[in-house]
Amino acid sequence: MIDNPQSPHIDVASANSAGPTTPPGMTPALRATLEWESETPLALDRPYLLEHDSQRVCAAVSRVVCRPDPQTLEKGQEGELRLGEAATVDIETHRPLFSNPGRQGCAAGSFTLIDPASGQTLATGTIEGAAEVRQPRPRRQAGGHAGLTVWFTGLSSSGKTTLSQAVCDRLRAMGCRVEPLDGDAVRKNLCRGLGFSKEDRDENIRRIGFAAALLTRNGVVAVVSVISPYRAVRDEARARTGNFVEVYANAPLEVCEQRDVKGLYRKARAGQLPGFTGIDDPYEPPLNPEVECRTDRESVTESAGKVLCYVLPRLWRRNDGSTA
Repeated sequence: MIDNPQSPHIDVASANSAGPTTPPGMTPALRATLEWESETPLALDRPYLLEHDSQRVCAAVSRVVCRPDPQTLEKGQEGELRLGEAATVDIETHRPLFSNPGRQGCAAGSFTLIDPASGQTLATGTIEGAAEVRQPRPRRQAGGHAGLTVWFTGLSSSGKTTLSQAVCDRLRAMGCRVEPLDGDAVRKNLCRGLGFSKEDRDENIRRIGFAAALLTRNGVVAVVSVISPYRAVRDEARARTGNFVEVYANAPLEVCEQRDVKGLYRKARAGQLPGFTGIDDPYEPPLNPEVECRTDRESVTESAGKVLCYVLPRLWRRNDGSTA
């Protein structure tokens, strides 16, 4: 909490006389007091992580109900929330949050808001009661979120696997249902027997795209990490899947060769691996990827944060098809 003895106590009952003022049991919408601790202002409807007791859920502040004047303690107007300011806010979560109304004290309803990209705490707050959901609720499938395919493409050793694993870990930590489809693992199982001709490579991607589409249809986040060098067959996978995010792991060829712990580029340049992507077979980079990560310049944390900031709102598919 902000170390400020003059920090106002917000009268939630007067701010929302129609709603309850005791912590809810299971609810997807909360009314809470919030004290902002970041130099980056609060952004409405941006995905954050909300941590309460042992629970961590994806959440968004849907509106600022009131922002009291710190000098007069009188109820102020709605508006953005900046460092050191407090407000009554409404928060929606991607799955219902449990808080025990039988517990006593402020700690029973205390929580933190966390930046999903950096992992830094942005705000602390206290749950005051249930809030009214003003918009249609997200379409909830088996995992409490919509299905989605996140497709990582790029040259060998561009950082696709490392980055996709980081994204999988963060999504699992939020309680999402995630299934990784790594190119090497898929070739050993689903695509055993396929070679590296253009026809076989296209067939490999079509099979992966089919599996990703099935997972997506059933409310799973399919995280695909595969070179997928040809643009046309990647577009086929996009069309088949529907809810699709293409992530381009972009690193210069010389950087990929420096990173190559398996020595594949060296073998390809020596003629031992004919048809190797980037050497004697083309890689067609995405023209308009949803997310481009410059993995030669960005840390894994920075790149994973960019992906999550784009992906998280698309897991909250609303009944009208729009995103939260």
